[in-house]
Amino acid sequence: MEEFQTINEIVSDSIRNSSYTAAIISSAVFIVYTLIIRLIDYFKAKNKDKPLLEMSKAMREITVNVAKLNLILDKTFEKAERKEINQCDKAIQLGFKAFAFKLSQEAISIITHNNIDVNKDLIQENIRKIVSTEYYRLYSVLSSYEIHEQNVATKLREEWIKQVSDSIINIIYDGQDEKTRITHINDKLTILINDYSTYVANRIFNT
Repeated sequence: MEEFQTINEIVSDSIRNSSYTAAIISSAVFIVYTLIIRLIDYFKAKNKDKPLLEMSKAMREITVNVAKLNLILDKTFEKAERKEINQCDKAIQLGFKAFAFKLSQEAISIITHNNIDVNKDLIQENIRKIVSTEYYRLYSVLSSYEIHEQNVATKLREEWIKQVSDSIINIIYDGQDEKTRITHINDKLTILINDYSTYVANRIFNT
């Protein structure tokens, strides 16, 4: 049992460091080590009258040990995968919220501090640039995560840039008072990022 406590600690440390290769190598070394020790013990104790049954017993013991080790590895890998999925899910949610917050702040600044009718063309161009910049910032953040051999950032859709830009521009120029427009922008961005984050999560975690 002490050997398995030791190998469990080695595997756990390797997984925490995201070193799956190290965990597999450690496991293989442990198995080979166990096999060699059993063989040495057998041949030391061997005599002409001792049946081959002792060797079979040793091999069965090794097989049982390997099965136990596989169970340890399976549980450790599952735990590591769940942890990675939780971290990725949080990154998706927080990333989209940061995206919406930045755009909301920019839209509020435009509504309250700019002559939106005189500077209409410039304002529209700036909004599209800001949305594009924040979209690719989010893309960069999510590109650090990979689940089920899928990079999370690849699930973002570039058409969202136009959809968000058009929504903000339309609300800014809908002719209502400042407070109403600000409220509408925040509500619209909340709806959009909820849709987008759900879309990304479904295609990463449910495939």
